[in-house]
Amino acid sequence: MRRRRSDELPQFVREVEPRAFRWRRRSWIYIGIFLLACWILYPRRPSYDDSSTTKTKGSKHAYSLYATDSATLCHALLLLDALARYGSKADRVLFYPKHWDLVISDSKDRDSQLLVMARDEYKVKLHPTTLLSVEGRTTDEWTGTWDKSVTKFMAFSLASYERVIALDSDITLLSSLDELFALPPTPIAMPRAYWYETLPQPLTSLLMVIKPDLDEFQRFKQVIYGGGNPALVNAHKFDMELVNDRFEHSAMVLPHRPYALLTGEFRRSNHSAYLGNTFEAWDPEKVFKEAKLVHFSDWPLPKPWIMWPSEGLAEVQPDCGGSHEGTCLERVIWKHLYEDFRQRRKDICRLLSVPAPDWHSIRGAARSNATDGTTHQAPHAKGEADARSDSSTEQGVAHDA
Repeated sequence: MRRRRSDELPQFVREVEPRAFRWRRRSWIYIGIFLLACWILYPRRPSYDDSSTTKTKGSKHAYSLYATDSATLCHALLLLDALARYGSKADRVLFYPKHWDLVISDSKDRDSQLLVMARDEYKVKLHPTTLLSVEGRTTDEWTGTWDKSVTKFMAFSLASYERVIALDSDITLLSSLDELFALPPTPIAMPRAYWYETLPQPLTSLLMVIKPDLDEFQRFKQVIYGGGNPALVNAHKFDMELVNDRFEHSAMVLPHRPYALLTGEFRRSNHSAYLGNTFEAWDPEKVFKEAKLVHFSDWPLPKPWIMWPSEGLAEVQPDCGGSHEGTCLERVIWKHLYEDFRQRRKDICRLLSVPAPDWHSIRGAARSNATDGTTHQAPHAKGEADARSDSSTEQGVAHDA
């Protein structure tokens, strides 16, 4: 059999790829390698949870409230409820006497009920403490008069926060104050007591926006323990004296419109001090709507947790331009503020108002516990708080344990 020659065998020739195709494929490979390297080496941003960001931001700020007795505890709860309704994002801190507890012993144990409510419903950070108290003192002796409202200065001890808003409890909050946390850096910001006739008007401590400072707190404590002017202590004005001595020339001044409206403004005939000018027309509805908070001050008429003497109401209420018949917008708003406070006190705290004092015994007299004190035993209102006390007792005991 004859063998085939090589030139007779089938020829298997490798076809040459077009150069353009080879370049395109190589280019795509290079591009892919480049993109992979970029993806591996490029610093990726961490993902953030919106809720955690809000929580972190909110934890830098807090509202500071205090309770020295059952009444001020209730009034602090009214403010906590308002902050919750207005959607405040800041923490809430409550200072109260360290001998109080969270064990609800029975349906009449309002203090424990309200503390548990503050903790569970309003997510308040509870701070049991020894209350600050200033005693009246003359040059020669101690007078035996005490004022525990200086406990508000405990807010300076909250050094874990960048900024704290400290509030008095005899107010009605009409809006969130969270915008004050964004003020420029300052040790303290306060409105002026626009109702004072002396100029410059002093700073008022009913609202303080502070930068917590432990050294500042210790300085306040030293002054407090040294005693104060008996007249100021008895009138619960020593706290104003304290902040003005320290910050009169250095505080950032907040506008009293809208941060410091008095209920007594609706009883005045001349509103230039509040309006800040003599040409603006007085509009009670506009003033009420623009206000952020209202402070109850209509002495000698009692504070809103004490009922009005009927003779006192007729004498002190807004006079509607001298008209004794009918009503006017000033009177409607003024009465609404008091009635709203009393209704919320009943609904939230299950506390009724303290019975009215004798009008003739307080009219024209110096300020006394009969008109603005908080140590009176208020009647209890029956309702939801009594019904839930049994279940709350078990929760309170378990939480303490």
